Amino acid sequence: MPRNLGRKVFAITFLVLAACGGSERNAALAQRANETPPPIREQLGNTATEAQHGQAEALSATFRGAASRALPAVVFIQVEKKASAVQQQQIPEQFRRFFGLPPGGEGGDQPPVGGAGSGFILDGEGHVITNNHVVADTDEVLVRLVDGREFSAKVVGTDDMTDVAVLKIEPRAGEKLPTSALGNSDGLQVGDWVLALGSPLELQFTVTAGIVSARGRQLTGNPSNLEAFIQTDAAINPGNSGGPLVNLDGEVVGINSAIFGGERFVGYGFAIPINIARKAVSDILAYGHVRRPQLGVQIQSVSEADAEVYKLPAIAGAEVVVVQPDSPASKAGMQLGDVVVGVDGQPVKDGTDLTTKLAQHQPGEKVELTVYRKGKRTVVPVTLGEFEHGDEQASKPSDRRAVEEALGFRVEPLTPDMARELEIDRTSGVVISNVSPLGGAAAGGVRSGLVVLEINGHAIKTVADVERAAAEVKPGQVVSLRAVARGGDELIVNYRARR
Repeated sequence: MPRNLGRKVFAITFLVLAACGGSERNAALAQRANETPPPIREQLGNTATEAQHGQAEALSATFRGAASRALPAVVFIQVEKKASAVQQQQIPEQFRRFFGLPPGGEGGDQPPVGGAGSGFILDGEGHVITNNHVVADTDEVLVRLVDGREFSAKVVGTDDMTDVAVLKIEPRAGEKLPTSALGNSDGLQVGDWVLALGSPLELQFTVTAGIVSARGRQLTGNPSNLEAFIQTDAAINPGNSGGPLVNLDGEVVGINSAIFGGERFVGYGFAIPINIARKAVSDILAYGHVRRPQLGVQIQSVSEADAEVYKLPAIAGAEVVVVQPDSPASKAGMQLGDVVVGVDGQPVKDGTDLTTKLAQHQPGEKVELTVYRKGKRTVVPVTLGEFEHGDEQASKPSDRRAVEEALGFRVEPLTPDMARELEIDRTSGVVISNVSPLGGAAAGGVRSGLVVLEINGHAIKTVADVERAAAEVKPGQVVSLRAVARGGDELIVNYRARR
């Protein structure tokens, strides 16, 4: 008998014997199963168990303390909003399920739709912070406190880019409002305990616990977008939107904003860091809108290959891939291929980190950028400019929807990692990230992963180029797309835009 077969037989035999012992052994096992087991303290030892019990009680007390400090200032928000097709389309796709709306803005004109979200009171004057997508296009907003008090609220201001909104309620004469303490989201570390508060699925004033699973998380993949979400495994569901994410001191460190995947909690939720939201709220209260500083570059996160080419000490930083003419960066002498590794002495991890660090400054402020240029480290002082109100460094959601409606697909900047995965010898451009299944592009054979070169004869190098080309496309018009497929082969796809 081969040796390995013998081992298998022995193992099987042993299991059979263990399961089929004699009647005396079976009776002893049955008697033991009916006996009451000794207390866990006796099994593990009193000292060890008491220590573990004390630690668990201390953690529970910490959770209770954080929840009791934060809950009084948490609010349940009910909204009534018009549900016309146009207004439905203005709600970002990833947030549509929070209001029971069908995907893609379908459904035509309908009666007003009720929605619900969460928020928290900022100050004694009655300013309430929530998400922009909770109150977008609302006709009426009702705010309810934990103690049962209800107030009508007005929208003071909103910001699409950060998804932050400020409401105002009017306390009655002599009434005091509980307020939230704001913490420091920059101090969070992966593994820190956090609590998510709000009214998920209209289960009002719910508290869930988890840890910080990641920081600076991008959901669109574009480092120029102002996205640096706190990722947490504390359960976040529809209705949590706008509520606070708090640390164990009960301080607000984030605004619960999105979930990833299905319509219910699937493991992770995302919160806007309070340090980003704080700047947006301050600007809304002071100016009525967010003043956004402008550097005037397009960036991408540094890859391993970039670090080798630019002789960087680590795989970290933001590579400048475009310097806009007459911009603050251009006037400061920044060049294509510069790698920003620090802002005012603070290290820059990647493109997202650079974007969020700059966003916390005001236009007109001077910052010192630590830059690697051709292997040499230098400091470049830059006086930040200002985007015109309503202008954004990255495409607005309405622009992206307009592109998808006109062309039948979405695009995003091509990164070196994407190019390597697609086996394409390119370092810049735009790649199709999503194709509408019912659009003309899908019917014509357009697919994700194509790098766009031309649309109707217009050269395409940036997302803005795609937006300009899409603006010229009329319903029913033929679209001619020249692109590069995986492996580097060029192709042309002609299709008719959906009416």
